[in-house]
Amino acid sequence: MSALLELKPDWARITFLDSTGGVQTTADYHYFWLRHNCPCLSGCRHSSTKERLIDAAAIPLEIRPLRAVLTTDDSGALAVSFFWAPIATKDDAGGLVVQDETEHVSVFPVQWLRDNAYGVSREHVHELPPHDAALVTIDYTAYAAEYADANGGTRLSAAGAVLYKAALYDRLSKFGVAVIRNRGGNTEDIILDFIDAEAKVIPTHFGRIEHLRTDNTENANNDQLGYTNSAVRLHTDQCYAETVPGFQFLHCIRPADIGGDNYFVHAESAANYLKTEVNRRAYELLTTVPVRFDRKQAKFQALHVSPILRLSDETDPATNERRLAQVRYSYFTQGAQTNVPFSELREWYEAQQVWDKLLYRDDFQIKAGLQAGDVVIYDNLKVLHARNGFTGPRHMAGVYLAASDLWHHLGQAKQASLKVADATADT
Repeated sequence: MSALLELKPDWARITFLDSTGGVQTTADYHYFWLRHNCPCLSGCRHSSTKERLIDAAAIPLEIRPLRAVLTTDDSGALAVSFFWAPIATKDDAGGLVVQDETEHVSVFPVQWLRDNAYGVSREHVHELPPHDAALVTIDYTAYAAEYADANGGTRLSAAGAVLYKAALYDRLSKFGVAVIRNRGGNTEDIILDFIDAEAKVIPTHFGRIEHLRTDNTENANNDQLGYTNSAVRLHTDQCYAETVPGFQFLHCIRPADIGGDNYFVHAESAANYLKTEVNRRAYELLTTVPVRFDRKQAKFQALHVSPILRLSDETDPATNERRLAQVRYSYFTQGAQTNVPFSELREWYEAQQVWDKLLYRDDFQIKAGLQAGDVVIYDNLKVLHARNGFTGPRHMAGVYLAASDLWHHLGQAKQASLKVADATADT
């Protein structure tokens, strides 16, 4: 028997090959399962009875191997060796003991792995959310240099505006977020990058445009975290509203002296990853248990009740499961949870913690420090956003847009760009 080994962020895949090198089947194994089933006689199995010595409770569920290689076991059979950092176990007195080793080695015969396979030929596997900022970044100056308007300045020619907005369409439709470098200093002008001149931005109880800075005097109801220099953890906006704005953009007027960087998570991808790769039960709880989102300020109050993950009535043809319609996630407006029976509340909190731990993994986040003139725009139904704490007079202008207005405007540009591409190909 021959095999191929592939290490994923949360599990390993073994591809079992036949004698001609053709694929017979694949099997996926969680790392905590592999570590728990280590066959070694150096602390994991008794040297004479071969019975298990290590308890499942001793295995961190987030454990990852240091590395893994295809090799052979003592009998010469094909095997996979996983190398782990030492873990702490409890002695008879309940104290923690760490084995005196630099790394622990688990050697699994490939035949044993096949005989004990449980994640066999999985059809619906989800990859990590996008986390490379380069994938979502557009440099406006590159368009300005190549497609300058005849009247000068930083405005684009008609053809340049079409291509720039088509690039925005591509990034927002695929990743839900776009970072625009060097866009300029006029927020009102930037609004027209995303919607028609006849369309309107969405005002909120803060005002038409939010000026997110610590010395704010322009906006009403500025007694909230966004107008402080505190860190604001991952969330979506306006969770307490019946109808939530589809998009928001932040325009950097002035960056902080220290800190204040933004980061984002494509929550739709994260939710799918939670469902198929990490903890389906947690996903089910987050899609069914209602949460009170309660915004209480000195002169404003609003309440909306909804699960954190709201599913649509539309089903995915590939899985026959309902698609994710919207994420509502806001720790600072989340009210007291009273919708869960006493005996089930811990399970719901555990589900939320599993979800939160995923969101704060580096391989889930897109990080973007904004400089003056930079813009970031994101889907407020599918993308979580956050910022680090900061010092200095940081100033961001925040604007909400209707998703229908944005997709209409950018969609027209996308269609026009395809015609330009076809015309160029014909010549």
